[in-house]
Amino acid sequence: MDIKLSGVNKNNQNVTITIPLLPEEISYSSTARFQEYEILDLGEVKLPRGRNLNTYSWDAAFPSINRENLSFLHGGKLQKPEVYINHIEYWKNNQKKVNLMIQSTAFNQRTVYIEEFSYRMTSIGDYQYSISLVDAVDLILNKQKKRASSKNTKKYKVKSNKETLRDIAKRFYGDGSKYNRIYNANKSLIDKRNKAEKKKGRKVSKYKIYKGQVLTIPSASKTTSKKNSSVLALQKAINKDKYAKVSETGILDSKTKVAMKKVLIKNGKRGEVVKFVQGKVGVTKDGICGSKTVKGIKSYQRKHGLKVDGIAGYNTLMKMMK
Repeated sequence: MDIKLSGVNKNNQNVTITIPLLPEEISYSSTARFQEYEILDLGEVKLPRGRNLNTYSWDAAFPSINRENLSFLHGGKLQKPEVYINHIEYWKNNQKKVNLMIQSTAFNQRTVYIEEFSYRMTSIGDYQYSISLVDAVDLILNKQKKRASSKNTKKYKVKSNKETLRDIAKRFYGDGSKYNRIYNANKSLIDKRNKAEKKKGRKVSKYKIYKGQVLTIPSASKTTSKKNSSVLALQKAINKDKYAKVSETGILDSKTKVAMKKVLIKNGKRGEVVKFVQGKVGVTKDGICGSKTVKGIKSYQRKHGLKVDGIAGYNTLMKMMK
């Protein structure tokens, strides 16, 4: 079995590298994605909504050039570790698509991005590294203009001149402070009427509404948050270590933040969250928080202006999400 990564270099030339030393194992993750709904009489239900992107990861080493005569190396002539590292870092830092080929497996041809890559040099010249890759998916945008869907909006007829946008926001959203959402969706209608009232010499508020007006009520759902691969990785680690049970969405929601407050990665700690932290601070991901991991945490904290105590708690984890 060979593992190959191919892509273009900084000179726009196609290059292929064969991983010289095979990892003991390759981790693969594929999860379904669900949309949550609140339905009367049924409570919270979840319906399938596609899938999350697949991820591939492994830990291995790039051998020192003086090991080129080892019989179990792959890829022909052994290159210096820096050659492999420079290619991978270029692809990662410039968000270049890479072809992943793991021969004799189901993953013989995958187009991916390099999500995380960290390494360290050992005393004998080898470079131990950890790498994580994620499926690359192209976004196809339809340039044709379409009318906004009305599925997520409602109509409401104002019942009285005493009614306010705050009243309506509280009715539909449970929060009167969200009245601006309704105002922005009906700005031309509301402004036109209020402008006419002001011409008559009447003092009216910018947000004044009137009996009989039919208002568009935007969806109560929050604007979709941007997914974050680091958040997703931490959510999976939190679940595996049983700190809590959080949804693996890649979105930093309130439940994930509550779970993060239970995490305290310090000397002697073990588990998947330790591996996550180790990947962020650039040490070997063995799942054991030892002196090197503590040193790496301190270096990370110092670099990012955090309290330097060698303990990855809530504030340090939050910084790792960004």
